[in-house]
Amino acid sequence: MAGMFARHDDAMPEYVEACVHPVDEAAFAWIVRLDRGALAPEAARELDAWLTADSRHRGAFLRAKALWRSADRVAAFRVPDGTVPAEAPVPPGFVGRRRMVGSVAASLLAGATLGATVGPAEAYEPVRFFRSGSELPKPVRLAGGDFRLDRTSQFLCLQRGDRIHADLLAGRVRVDWRQGPISVRAGRVELDTVAASLVMRWDADGESVLLLDGDARLRGGAGQPVRRLRRAQWVRLSPSGRWEEGSLSADDLDYVSAWSHGRLELRATPVGEAIRRINFYNDRKIFSSSATLSRQRIDGIFSLTEPETFARSLCSMFHVRLVLSGRGLELR
Repeated sequence: MAGMFARHDDAMPEYVEACVHPVDEAAFAWIVRLDRGALAPEAARELDAWLTADSRHRGAFLRAKALWRSADRVAAFRVPDGTVPAEAPVPPGFVGRRRMVGSVAASLLAGATLGATVGPAEAYEPVRFFRSGSELPKPVRLAGGDFRLDRTSQFLCLQRGDRIHADLLAGRVRVDWRQGPISVRAGRVELDTVAASLVMRWDADGESVLLLDGDARLRGGAGQPVRRLRRAQWVRLSPSGRWEEGSLSADDLDYVSAWSHGRLELRATPVGEAIRRINFYNDRKIFSSSATLSRQRIDGIFSLTEPETFARSLCSMFHVRLVLSGRGLELR
């Protein structure tokens, strides 16, 4: 069962690591404000100026709009302050409101002027957008805990009142939360907690969450009962819409979360698969044309960010030769 998870200035961050992208973050902040309704004229002019100031702003805005409108993400950010509904059905008129966001944004992109429905003292929630590259970023510290993104993952945080809403847009994230209400969401899988450690994924295999420690309340969208998740329990929603659940052993919990500590843990893993995993986290790749080597199995714990050390270990174990070339690390 562990294999499913083993694959691959305000009250928000106390400090923000390099995975923050200011342009993308600003774009999401505008999308959130637009979703609340039409902007005041001054704010509309500010957005129009921001969009036309740099072509990267326009591209970031369109990307943010596409992500925001997909998979009913907006619902997670509409929970009234201080409340958590027993269920999270799609509210009446929800789709129409999302389309409104698109039409308003399109009007702004076309240079149209909006009417005022929000006063000059318009308030909006802090938004933070994080995206990881090929590296494993350092943990991002929030007021109540921290999170770590896996490679090529995207994560959005928004604060409303005393609750933080965190949305995994793609990839995998580990959240270690110590205090304060937080809702963590990946598509139709959402957890509410005040103290828990968890791993959440959203990729081609579906949406899933694994509770590493603590407990949390699982909300699976309309038609799914609210339930408690406790340590070592996991839930997955497949692309076909089928719900699966189970639990892991203590050893499996360490195994599936090893990536969040920068470790590559292998259990009778084919060398070819081990090379694929470590290559996923590094620009400097390991190559092997030997089918015999690829089929060999390996156990051990290695650093995810030291491909040459791993390649030299393979040389010692399987009596192959390492050649350093412009292509990368070649095993012959």
